[in-house]
Parts: sequence; structure tokens; C-alpha cells
Amino acid sequence: MGGCGMVPGLSEHSTVDREPVRAASVSAAPRPSFDVVLDSKLHIPRVRTDWVKRPALVRDLDNIVAKLVLIDAPAGYGKTTLLAQWGSAAAARRPLAWISLDPGDNDPARLWQHLVTSLQHVCPGLDADPILRSLHRQVPAVSDALSRLVNELSALAAPVVIILDDYHLIRERRCHDQLEFLLLRLPPTVQVVLSTRAEPPLSLGKLRAAGEMAEIRMANLRFTAEQADALIQQVASVKLSDHDLSELVERSEGWPAGLYLAALSVRDHPAPANFARDFAGGNRYIVDFLAEEVIGRQPEPIQQFLMRTAVLSRFTAPLCDAVTGRVNARDVIDKLERENLFLIALDDKREWFRYHHLFAQLLLGQLDRAEPGAIRALHQRASTWYLERGSADEAIGHALAAGDFTRSATLIAQHWYRYMDAGRAATVRSWLRSLGDDNISTSPLAAHSAAWVAALTGDREAVWRWLPVVAAGGDQGPLPDGIRSLRSSAALLDGTFGANGLARMRVSAAQAVELETNPASPWYGVARSGYGAALYFCGEFEAASRQLEPLLLSGPSLALARLNASVMMSLVAVEQGRLGQAEQMADTARDMVADEVAGLSQVPQASLAAIAVGAVLSAQGRFPEARDELEGALRARRRWSGVSPWPTVEVLLRLASVLLELDDQSGAGALLGEARDVLAAFPDGAAAQLDRLERLDRRLVGPPAAGLPAEPLSERERAVLQLLRGTLSAREIGQELCVSANTVKSHTRAVYRKLGVSTRHDAVRRGHELGII
Repeated sequence: MGGCGMVPGLSEHSTVDREPVRAASVSAAPRPSFDVVLDSKLHIPRVRTDWVKRPALVRDLDNIVAKLVLIDAPAGYGKTTLLAQWGSAAAARRPLAWISLDPGDNDPARLWQHLVTSLQHVCPGLDADPILRSLHRQVPAVSDALSRLVNELSALAAPVVIILDDYHLIRERRCHDQLEFLLLRLPPTVQVVLSTRAEPPLSLGKLRAAGEMAEIRMANLRFTAEQADALIQQVASVKLSDHDLSELVERSEGWPAGLYLAALSVRDHPAPANFARDFAGGNRYIVDFLAEEVIGRQPEPIQQFLMRTAVLSRFTAPLCDAVTGRVNARDVIDKLERENLFLIALDDKREWFRYHHLFAQLLLGQLDRAEPGAIRALHQRASTWYLERGSADEAIGHALAAGDFTRSATLIAQHWYRYMDAGRAATVRSWLRSLGDDNISTSPLAAHSAAWVAALTGDREAVWRWLPVVAAGGDQGPLPDGIRSLRSSAALLDGTFGANGLARMRVSAAQAVELETNPASPWYGVARSGYGAALYFCGEFEAASRQLEPLLLSGPSLALARLNASVMMSLVAVEQGRLGQAEQMADTARDMVADEVAGLSQVPQASLAAIAVGAVLSAQGRFPEARDELEGALRARRRWSGVSPWPTVEVLLRLASVLLELDDQSGAGALLGEARDVLAAFPDGAAAQLDRLERLDRRLVGPPAAGLPAEPLSERERAVLQLLRGTLSAREIGQELCVSANTVKSHTRAVYRKLGVSTRHDAVRRGHELGII
């Protein structure tokens, strides 16, 4: 027995374009006459020039000192390529015994004969003949051969590496047990490398715990954009843009074989720049590779399971059971995971999985050809499973994928408001886009959902398009979202947003209040919030307060309805001189918008909170701060446009008043002109708004000289005059302004003197005449 010899004729740098490298010269030891080893199985594969170099992984392999190195990844991830690159360089530094396994190696005697012969080639001093004779008996003495092999390996002076490529082809339990026997007894100078598509049934946990095992898996083998670029340029002589390259890597998930097949495709593609977005699981090279190397090798039940579960973007065993009608999905998934059938775990508990995207696309294509009618039924089963478990998003997605329009429309109508209330508008819009306008136009229920989503996201044109379809549904109901009927839905829409003018808004809102009479329903609050807003815009402050105030104390409602009620109550309180309550309500509205969980910051109605805050600041005489708030609200209204013009009119008029206080006549005039255009388009029922506009116009041009007070009012006197409009006492006004009642009385006497009046009523009237309030 002696040491291992180095492979002659190899240097560290001679790694490319050589003849196939044998693990050592075959003539190094005479082969017994009974040897039927196939020479081709003992060659390190030749390194090709079009292979992308993996220097980092090669270095990692060089530095691993563990007893077992497991390279475990699906087909096409470059396992053999990596080992060939490593072996062509590492063979000059330490012997490498290579065996390319095939199904015939499930015969233990044949497997170990190949392994011992390969070791004999790279370690000429190893006394292999007695071991080989043990294996060539009529009843091979495998245990005796392995014991002898362990002894021979222990006697080696230099380290050696045994590489078993394609170990997933070994299915024979005895082979696994025998390899485990060897692994547990390997001397420190010997390392075993297994390249496999499936995790081998060995005691890997024991080796991991002992720190005697290193792993290279799919995530380590994925190509980066730079590696994909090198491959495509090498194979196709094409340079893709960074964007196209990134998209191709994303679509292929860095799968080396997929990228190589993509390079072959792009080489013949008439428009390489468009190739990345067209590349998918239907690509002819992908189809051929996966169909032959992966799917075609599986038993019929596994093939059927793969195809039928490919409709699922992610899956767990109970879902697969429900969709496929089987009861053993957990066992099948475990098998797929062991065999690395392009299965990707989505959680640490390994309960949820998905397929590699290209693999899933191929499976769907095969399913469509094999069972053309199955896809719809599979999606419907998935939809039912998800709905039973409270996952509306997935349930709707599968109903849409099934083309089940009736079920989709019903589920969307049931869940849209919860998603909108949670700031998930984009999700609901995507559902509606999948339904399609043609389908929505024939269904009042689908139009109901579409109209509400359009209203809440500021799409006025869509509201006008869908509102007549909703109204045509009449008393059909109750609706899945709890609204009493389609007629009630139309009234709520018109009464909440007033897209057709204040007169119709007021009538529709009153009708909605009559229809939505259940205090336990969230739409009860929506109806009264909308009615309170309509009454406020019509100048009926006391009536508005009666509708709004109860909503702030109790009753379930949607977040947007609560926001609207808080804002409108704040504005009513400003008009009635109750600044403490107004400020409290404005702060509540601002907190709601700032709450990330509520998700209101990215909807048009978020601007309402700033309007309320600005109105309070203006009433307190804090005009610069009020200007900042109201300008922010106006920018938001313009950015989102919005279905309802009335909050926009509100902020225009309030900001114009503030700018007049700050002597910005030009800015105020522009805002009043904008408000005038809106009111001209919707004059019905807008008397109160037109009156506000007229008063501000008088302030803009200035009152007649004879009417000016001899001495202008101070900022504090103006604030007191604002509060004199309501019913607050001097003490209560002092509390609002944080001054004493005596100070308020002094300011009030000064206001009377400067305006030439003697009563509170006359002071307020005179303030209006002069445009001061």
C-alpha cells in the first residue's frame, strides 16, 4: 500500500479546451481481466470555452475541509459544470476520483467497482485488486470490500477527493446504506462530493450537527446578471441592455440552463432587444429540456400532480389535496422537494412552496394540452379553498383566473370596501381590470363595486359611466358588502360625492339616510356622513351637526366615513364659533390620515384633514400657518382631482380668505376665479357657496371708502369678531382664545367702537358687509 500520485501532465492553469481528463492515467495500474468498467464514466468532463467561469464557487470548494460536500440543485443549475471547472484545476493539487453515475449503478457491486477503479487510477499505490475481486464474486462481498477500502484509504499519505456525479440516479437502498457506512468511517484525508438533483437519503442531520458537511444549493448556483451577460455574449455574440438583461435573469430566476437556452434562442432571434420579455416556459428549448430531463422521467401520477398544481402561484399540502382531489399531497411535496423538482420553499417551516416560474409555465402548457377543461375547474377549487380560510385576495384571484365572472363579481362586491378601507385600492382596481369593462357594463353588481372604487380614487369619468348601470339594478339586494340595495348604493354614491351638483347631492343623501336604517351597518354611518356634508355645503350648519355628531360617538363605520364626519364636524364647529371642538375634530382627522395601518394617506380624501386644520388655524387668527395647511390641501386636491368638487371649493374659498388677511390680493383673486368656475358648472343648490364667494369678492375689491372703520381691527379683534357669530359667551370665547373673559370683553368693546355698532348681532352683520368675516 502506498500514497496517491499526482495526475501527470496537469498544471494549475491548464483548465480550458483540453482532452477529457481522466482521474489519472489508466495505465497506472493493470486492470483485472474481469473488469467491465466503462472508461467514459471515470473522466472529469472537459471544460468548454463557452462555460461561464465560477471562480468564487471554485475557491469555496477548494477551501472546504468537511468530510461530505453536497451539491444539491435541480437540473440545469451547473452542478457538473462547476465540478468540472474545479476538478480541472484541483486535480493538479490533489487527486480526484470521478464517477459519472447512471441507473446501472444501482447495483451495489457495480457502483463500488466503479468507485474503487477510479480511486485506483488516481492513487496507483492503493491495493485495489483484492477489493475488486470481492466485488466480482457470484455473490459480491460488498461489506468485505468496503472494510478493505476503508483500510486502504486510511493508509493513504496524501488527501484524495471522491466525486459522485448525478447521485440522484441511485435509488437502491443498499447503495445508500453502504455509502453511509463509508462516510462514517472516512479518514480525515478523504473527502466525498455528491452532486445530486435530490437530497440523498443519508444521515445528513448527523453530519451537519458534527460540522462534517458543507452544502452548495440552488441559491448559490444561480447566475448573476454579470454571469448571464458573459454567457449570452459567448454563445450568441449579443449584448443585451442592462434592463433587458435584468428582466431575463429575473424571468429565469438565474437558472443557468435556462439562460444558456435563452442564449441559443436569442442567437436566432430577429429582435434580440425584445427577446427578454418574450422569453418564457413556452420557449422551444426550455420545453424540450424540461420535458425530457425532468417531467418525462416522473411516474404518471407525479406528472399529473405537477400539471394540476401548476395553476397555483403558491401552494401547501391541504390546498393541493383540495385542488387535485388527492389525499397524499404532503407525501408528494416531500418527494418533489427531495428530488429538487424546481420546488422553492417560501417559509422556514417548509409548509408553503412554489414552482420555478419557467417550470410552472411549461407545466401549465402541458396541462392545457392534456386536459383542456381542467384549468377552470382547478382554479375554482382553489378559490373555494382560499375563501373558506378567509383569504379573499387569493379566492378572487383564482375565480378571475377561472373566468368565473359571476363568482368574481360577487366576491369583489363582498370584499372591495374592506380592502379600500385598509388602503388596498390598487388590489381592488386590479380585480376590476381583470373583470373587464364589457363584463362590468352588463352587471349592476360589478358596476356597483367599480363605481365606488372609482369614486374613492378620484375617477369622475368612471363614476358617471357606472352610476346609471348601478341605478338600473333598482331594489335588488341586499348586496354582498351590506348595502341594502343597488338603489341605495346609487343614492349613497350621489349623496356622498355630489358629482352632479349640491341640489342632487342633498336629495340623494337624504334618500340614502332613509334607505340605510340599520345602525349596526357601516353604511348607516356613510349615509349620515354624506348627508351631513351636503347640509354643511348648503349652509345648514345646525342640521349638519345633528347628522354628524352622533357618528363621532358610536356605531361601526368605514374609515373614510369617520374621516369625513370628523372633518365636516370640525368645519361646522368653526362656523358656529366652537373652536375647541373644531380643533379636537381636526386633530382626530389628521391622526386618522397619519395612521399607516388605516392607509388613508394615499387617497384623495386625505386632503380633507388639512382643510379642517387650516380652517381652525384661520379662525384662531394664525394666518401664515393656515396658509401652509390650506395650500397643501389644495395641491393634493389638484393632484388627485377627485370626484367631488365641493372639498375643492371649500379649500379655495378658505385659502382665498387667508390670503386676503395676508394682503395677497393677487393670489386670492386667482383662487376666487377658480372657485367661480366650479360653481358656474354646478349652480343648482349652491346658494350658500355663491354667497361666500360674493362676500370674498367684496373684500377683494374693498368696501366703499365711506364704509371703512375709522380704525382697522387688530388680529385679536378679528378673531373675537369671528367667534361672535356663534352662541359662545365671553367666558367660552376666552377659553377658545386662551385669554380671560375680561380681555374678551375689552376686545368686544373695541370691535363695537371701530365698527360703529352697539350689539353683537350688528357687529357680525357689519363684519359681513365689510368683508371682514
